[in-house]
Amino acid sequence: MKKLNWSCTSCGMSSSRRSSVLRHIDNGNMHNGIGQAVPFVEYSVGRRRGIYRPQQVPRFKSSMRPLLVRLVDKITLELENEIAKEVAKRICQKNVAWAYDIIESSATNSLWFKNFKEVFGQPRV
Repeated sequence: MKKLNWSCTSCGMSSSRRSSVLRHIDNGNMHNGIGQAVPFVEYSVGRRRGIYRPQQVPRFKSSMRPLLVRLVDKITLELENEIAKEVAKRICQKNVAWAYDIIESSATNSLWFKNFKEVFGQPRV
């Protein structure tokens, strides 16, 4: 267990290093420089006397959803992916011949194809 030496007067965040508490106070997402780093003992006594406010309840909540809900979401996503793959396969099987013809005819008219004719061979046009 770490020894808590310093605390933030704004929220009660404690650390063994003063520099960590100062960095926490200066953080724009936390206190934007509003607060002080005081010794932990002073903070504890100040809390009992009502000088410092009690720690705030965290504003976040666990994002952990039940296992069944997570599984259903993953299964649904995988099912959608499989359906999309199958549809893409069927589209490609029907249209692959004319797609290659279009690509080949546009390639034969391109300058790069003319420069590398010996690599590709003679066009079927």
